[in-house]
Amino acid sequence: MLKNTMMSGPKCPSCGDKKMVTDQNTGELCCSKCGLVVTDKIADTGAEWRSFSNDEGNKARTGAGTSLTMHDMGLSTVIGAANKDATGKPLSTSMKSSIERLRTWDSRSQAHSSADRNLRQALNEMDKLKDKIALTDAVIEKADYIYRKAMERKLVRGRSIQGLVAACLYASCRNTETPRTLDDIAKGINIRRKDVTD
Repeated sequence: MLKNTMMSGPKCPSCGDKKMVTDQNTGELCCSKCGLVVTDKIADTGAEWRSFSNDEGNKARTGAGTSLTMHDMGLSTVIGAANKDATGKPLSTSMKSSIERLRTWDSRSQAHSSADRNLRQALNEMDKLKDKIALTDAVIEKADYIYRKAMERKLVRGRSIQGLVAACLYASCRNTETPRTLDDIAKGINIRRKDVTD
C-alpha cells in the first residue's frame, strides 16, 4: 500500500524534491520523483491487530485494565478454561488432567494469606450487592478502596466481613452522593442495621 506524503523537513538527497511516498508493507520511504529509497525502517505506529486471548473479536492492543474491584487488581496470570493448545487443537486426555491440576494450584496460590482470602470474600460480597441495590461501578470502586484502607489500618480484625462491607458501601454512597440509606444497604446484604453502625 503506497501513500503519498508531503514531508515538511527532509528532502531527497539525490534530487532535492520534498514529495515522498511511504510503502506501508515494506516500511520504506521513497522519493516520488527519482525513486530513491530514503529510509527503509519506518516504524508502524498503528494498532497491533492480533489477540492472544480466546476471544477472536477482541482487537485490543492491551489486556484488561487494572481495577480495585479485583482482589489482585487484575494483575495476575490466569490459566484459561479452553482445553486447546496454541494451534487450536484439542488437548489429549493426559494433558487435560495436567492442565486441570495446574488451574487448581493457580487458583489456590492467588489467595494464600488470610488477608487475601478476606479481601476476596469482601469483594465478592460487594459485587453481589452491586446488582442487588443498583449501584454504579464508581460506587463499588470507591467502596473497595475504603475496604483496602481499612485493612491497611487493621480495622478489619474482630468485625464481620458483611458488616464492614456494608459500612464501606454506605460511606462510598455518601462520598459519591448516591442516594442509598443505611437501611437499604443493611437489607441488601441481609444483616441488621445495628451491625452496620457498630
